[in-house]
Amino acid sequence: MNVVQAWQEPLRLDEAYRAIAAILRRMDQIQASCAEGFPLYCTGADSHWKVSAGGSWLGGFWSGLWWLRAHRSAFQGDRLQARLITERLRDKLESATHHRSLIFHYGAGLGSCLLDDHRANELAEQAAQQLARAFDPLLGCIALGRDMGGGEEGDLRLSIDPLAATLQLFARRADPRLLSLGRQQLQASFRACAGDGGAWSSLACHENGQWRAGDRPGNWSRGQAWALLGLSVGARLYGAPYRQDAERACEYWLRSRGLAAPLNRLSEPRGPDDPCAAAMASLALQGLATQVPDGEVLHQQAGAQLATIIRSGDFHEGRFVGHCYRVSAAGEQKVESACGSFFLLAALLAWTGELDPGVI
Repeated sequence: MNVVQAWQEPLRLDEAYRAIAAILRRMDQIQASCAEGFPLYCTGADSHWKVSAGGSWLGGFWSGLWWLRAHRSAFQGDRLQARLITERLRDKLESATHHRSLIFHYGAGLGSCLLDDHRANELAEQAAQQLARAFDPLLGCIALGRDMGGGEEGDLRLSIDPLAATLQLFARRADPRLLSLGRQQLQASFRACAGDGGAWSSLACHENGQWRAGDRPGNWSRGQAWALLGLSVGARLYGAPYRQDAERACEYWLRSRGLAAPLNRLSEPRGPDDPCAAAMASLALQGLATQVPDGEVLHQQAGAQLATIIRSGDFHEGRFVGHCYRVSAAGEQKVESACGSFFLLAALLAWTGELDPGVI
């Protein structure tokens, strides 16, 4: 596999441990600020958190942060907190959106696979069955759906964002029927969103019996990072040729973004960057590194991506203001979010060897 060589020194372990400790301290501050609500985003150190009673699609990441913390600490209080947050997600089970995968893999599936928590097991299983029922045999996939921004055409759209989470939920019990549905979701994603040279679109629309890409392949960095995560999981579950496709997507990422914080969209060179996408890419690179012969190169690239984040001004005292997010009709800006902090913490724990990147 030919990849761009790392010029940035990979993150040192002492830096990683300090960053992990800072994120865990920050979680306590966020919890005190948001109480029973779900933290969505915060625009800066002096700003208040935007809080949601139901969590929207971000709720599972707040729960997931606590499952990661409980996995690391083995402290019963952390596990109880994760359970309490997870239970508040239950009313999203029947939401008409494929984003349920994001909510319930990160929000319950992690508690199931990391800690074998019985309540998380139950909720993750219910989510997998609900997703299976949402599979459309005519489209050959689970459509985005109309809730959480899918709109009236959501039943004819496919989003790449939930791919990794869907594959994980369908694989959790090694049920042949669910594994088959996961493979079909992966294949449909290829038909709909795969571009040339490893670039991926984030969204596709089904029109006149065919899929049409909804955006330029590879342009949106976080969309490409979602694809990397999905392909890494798909390669682990289904092997070749998906492993080669995952390698091509990683090559494209490194060729088009390198090791700097990537632009939110390549077509907007004066727009904001999105370090959250780099954290996701680092996690995907670490997951794929365990599957390919020259994986150490990918592993070092992942560590260099983390170093760029931790040594930047986007990360300070556990705050990761690195998720490019639409906060108003006026446009997107970098914010601190449960999603960004989750992926950074997961990538750091994988880097220190405390977490198997394959579970994410």
